[in-house]
Amino acid sequence: MKTAERITRALDLFWRLLTGVVMTAFALMLAIMAIQVISRYALGIAVSWTDEASRYLFLAEIFLGSVLALRYQEHIRITIVTDILSPSLRNIAASVADVICVLVLLMLVVGAWNMMDRTAGIMASTFQMSFSYIYLIQLISALLMIGLLLGDLYRRIAGGPPTTEEGRGD
Repeated sequence: MKTAERITRALDLFWRLLTGVVMTAFALMLAIMAIQVISRYALGIAVSWTDEASRYLFLAEIFLGSVLALRYQEHIRITIVTDILSPSLRNIAASVADVICVLVLLMLVVGAWNMMDRTAGIMASTFQMSFSYIYLIQLISALLMIGLLLGDLYRRIAGGPPTTEEGRGD
């Protein structure tokens, strides 16, 4: 097996695992919220950990799901201006947008890193988990999105095939 095939298979496995993680976080969040509603309103018992656990799962789902949305080009876009541009100007506009997104994501990486440092010793109120893990998910998500955007930017500059709606060629 060639190195390129191995890399392609590893990336495919990574994207399938990430999709599984996001789907599992969503399913767990729904189950925990159902437990919360049933226990509180049907049984009259407040289960303290459900609120915090569902919040953490929601954050993981949002940040990691954003990576998947970027990979599959599913983020909301307003294209009224870019649709009237020529292909070369559209390419330039997309490249500028990618650079701006990378800069914003770099700020998110720095902020997440700082917050990980500040919250490393602070534990969640209902179970023993450091708040820094929330910011770790933000950091990982931002780095993955930066990688995707830099890959797009490289393909545009190198004149390679554009990404498709079905997902990137990586």
